[in-house]
Amino acid sequence: MKTLLLSLAGLLIPFSPAFAQFPPLPAADLVLGAADFDTAGSALATATGMEYPSGIAIDPTSGAVFVSDGEHHRVLRFPDMNSLTNGAPAEAAFGQPDLNQSGFGLSATSLNGPAGVHVDAAGRLWVADSANWRILMYENASTLPSGSAADLVLGQPDFETLNGGNSASQMNSPQLAFVDLNDNLWVVDRENNRVLKFVGASTLANGASATVVLGQVDFGFSVQDLSASAMENPSSLTVDASDNLWVADPGNRRVLRFSDASLLASGASADGVLGQTDFVSDNSGSGAQTFGIPTSVLVDPAGTLWVSDTSNHRVLSFTTARLKPIGAPADGVIGQMDFITNTPGLSARKMDRPVASAVDAAGRLWVCDGENHRVLRFTPDRTAPVLSLKKVPRTTSKAKLKIQGTAGDASGIASVRYRVGKSAYRSARGTSSWNFKAKLKPGLNKIEIQATDATGNRSASKRVKVRRG
Repeated sequence: MKTLLLSLAGLLIPFSPAFAQFPPLPAADLVLGAADFDTAGSALATATGMEYPSGIAIDPTSGAVFVSDGEHHRVLRFPDMNSLTNGAPAEAAFGQPDLNQSGFGLSATSLNGPAGVHVDAAGRLWVADSANWRILMYENASTLPSGSAADLVLGQPDFETLNGGNSASQMNSPQLAFVDLNDNLWVVDRENNRVLKFVGASTLANGASATVVLGQVDFGFSVQDLSASAMENPSSLTVDASDNLWVADPGNRRVLRFSDASLLASGASADGVLGQTDFVSDNSGSGAQTFGIPTSVLVDPAGTLWVSDTSNHRVLSFTTARLKPIGAPADGVIGQMDFITNTPGLSARKMDRPVASAVDAAGRLWVCDGENHRVLRFTPDRTAPVLSLKKVPRTTSKAKLKIQGTAGDASGIASVRYRVGKSAYRSARGTSSWNFKAKLKPGLNKIEIQATDATGNRSASKRVKVRRG
């Protein structure tokens, strides 16, 4: 069992607001690292293998997929996400001279236990080179060959130095670097129990100092604690389009929210928390309001927060997260049939210790399924259900008329509703096979019928006219 608490990278790419539509216990439609959904990955250092993948990011400029293969001291790059098939090989490796080596090192071309990865809007790859206590950046990462040298190092003065610490220019087991919309670079500095902010990510020089620290009262401290201004082994972060900073604080079994992130001063307190009812509790569980070990956070462009709840073998979603009150329950779950179950598995629907995720421009969720040594992709359901009805007479003398039909959808039908004229909608009896008795007024009656599937997609309305004589 690997013990690293690992992280993710997200993308700020516009697409349909209705993107986060997944049916209960959805099935993945793509797997990397394994040949199929029922076979675990080989865990070998090959073009198709990976061992406990710990971070994933998608380049918004090219569609390339980057996966952190920390046990093999490398970051793999897969070609355009839309061209991939099950078990597809990587095309390049960072940290290794080719796709079949796995040694660690300390140089501009080496890595040692890389954790989270992130690709910013300019196509720069940021790698948390955790065991080398540094962050590396690669320009134009989607075009580089295997073994390419990094262009920037933070946490160390140069590419050959290895000194850990808690000053403004040092780190201890960093887990993720993330560039926000204001060109600020945020770093999760796990063993120092803090988050660092660097202003002007695009202009930083080797060994640059952070300007703000969160989780500690100031630079030079690394205390772990439980409060609104403290953290214990943070593992991931993201900044959403509304300038909210979200931090996965797994040691305290919670996710913290800091509003107005760009304006925060060192030592600032969080103003929101999920997974706990307050800032001084650290309860664990598998319900909708609790986490086991929340290792990664991602906010998609629709404002949904995704949390990889590793020890509960699931990924949770919180819609419109910035408006959630303290301790709010999750709205959705992937990897389990409900919020109570927490069993691991190996299939298209199950996971074993998911540790990181990303969302692509089509709204697809990519998950690093750690213990299964693979990456899964889940595609949202945006297909409207099909509604059919049996023939309805144009005229009748009855005050009530039975109308019936069928509805179908791959995700299942949640409800069928109808209304007569401008009246309120009512629920029909049944779902895939449905019926109702419409109350008719004398004269012409307009009846509208609509089906909704399990993910909220609605069918085109069926409209009929019946004259009661």
